[in-house]
Amino acid sequence: MLTLTYGLKNPETGDQGSELFDALNGNIVQLDAHTHNGVNSPALTAAAVVASTATISSGSWIANGPTGHYRQQVTLPAGYDFDLVQIGFRTTAGAVIFPTVERVSDTQYFVYTTDNTIDYVAIYGG
Repeated sequence: MLTLTYGLKNPETGDQGSELFDALNGNIVQLDAHTHNGVNSPALTAAAVVASTATISSGSWIANGPTGHYRQQVTLPAGYDFDLVQIGFRTTAGAVIFPTVERVSDTQYFVYTTDNTIDYVAIYGG
């Protein structure tokens, strides 16, 4: 039986019976519980994580505070928690922007702007 990098067992010619089935059982248990932490399986890289995006429409800005200030309440995509996610913002043309953001709940936030004619794209990632 050949033990691989992260502890999984690879049967070799001649392995059979209880040795083979014990290795199969151990592999199944490890695969079920692996965490991609670099110890029990290969670590995930940032390149392996696909970000979610959502458009924040210019048609949904609501006047807030002094003249020329606007905000919009945004709901995070399913499965994201405001306290655990990184949120980046760009214009639809791709320019990176840094608007003020205010947490409303685990799943919602306000984003603020002084230009209510621009659509934003929110980028959600780990």
